[in-house]
Amino acid sequence: MRPTPDLQFGCGRRAPARARRALLVLAVLLGFVLSAQAQFNTDDPEAAVWDLDEAVAQIEAHYPGRVLHAREDVSQYGARLFVIRILTNDQQVRTLRIEEGTEVELPE
Repeated sequence: MRPTPDLQFGCGRRAPARARRALLVLAVLLGFVLSAQAQFNTDDPEAAVWDLDEAVAQIEAHYPGRVLHAREDVSQYGARLFVIRILTNDQQVRTLRIEEGTEVELPE
């Protein structure tokens, strides 16, 4: 006797329930990721730097002059490093390195 389609593996009512469950799990995980990302985006100039745009914005806020070049690199310990080259108001070129998750130090 041949099984009916409802009794065959992968068919029937279980597949849509599994798909709904999988979508729910994905939605919850996506919510966690987006909420974690939102906690790092801040307008506080003293906050830790988490991406290249934040690093450039904080350098522009703390240092007189203009940004010439900015790039991401990896430190010798594997952390993300933001390397920013600026031209100061007294025409000196300075290279600043900021490790991900740290605050920008004020110029001396």
